Amino acid sequence: MTQTPDDARPPYGKIDDIPGWFLRMDMEVFRQLLEQTESRLGGGDLAELGAYLGKSAALIGWGQRPGETFTVIDLFEEEATAEENKAENEDQYPELSQEAFEKYYLTVHDSLPVVVRGPSATIVDHAAHGTHRFVHIDASHLYEHVVEDIVAARKLLKPGGVVVFDDYRAPHTPGVASAVWRATTEDLRPFAVTMNKMYATFDDTQPWLDVLSDWIDERGFWRREIQHVAGQPLLRVLRPAPKPKSGANQPQSQGRSRWWRRG
Repeated sequence: MTQTPDDARPPYGKIDDIPGWFLRMDMEVFRQLLEQTESRLGGGDLAELGAYLGKSAALIGWGQRPGETFTVIDLFEEEATAEENKAENEDQYPELSQEAFEKYYLTVHDSLPVVVRGPSATIVDHAAHGTHRFVHIDASHLYEHVVEDIVAARKLLKPGGVVVFDDYRAPHTPGVASAVWRATTEDLRPFAVTMNKMYATFDDTQPWLDVLSDWIDERGFWRREIQHVAGQPLLRVLRPAPKPKSGANQPQSQGRSRWWRRG
């Protein structure tokens, strides 16, 4: 039976009430990868670099299992050192504080993750190396900071682990795009993209390509296509096809649709 993204699946309802930006498409991809990294990699720790008010952290925390550590790092009230980063934080995230993050997180969970206040790349000083199955990066948009975050993710992840990058293609974050795509010339291997996020690993991409392809086909709601970038397959997760307007003559689609709108 075809499902809709509004199915009553905890904890989506409470997560929707947390301020922030997190498309339902990505919520569901996160959910699948959290479940599959647990089963395929035998569990592992979780981390988020850049938390804002906890919207994505709350979902990641839902995937935490006994014996696993979930570490969240953000500047929170601490002042950024780079002027560009400081200006963005003051303009875009004036309400961000550790207290606000913890308040929202506890609307979904009974206890907090390990919360660290400081520059995102310093997570390597607080979280175990080589034990993480899932790392989400949504911190500074400055090129040099994202490069450092990629290095940090490489240290944290266990073999086969997944790293997710936010804003890899947004017009206001060219530093993220530059850092991420540059890393693909080394050992970063993307396996899927949505409108807002890139999903990658430092190991073989095929298991995660198969996981997401099978899930999309079984789910019967999202669409997918496989593109080839620099000779490597990359799964693009697409929104559902638009419904034809009743009574209107709809021309046949000639080629692939473009779903670049922010949902």
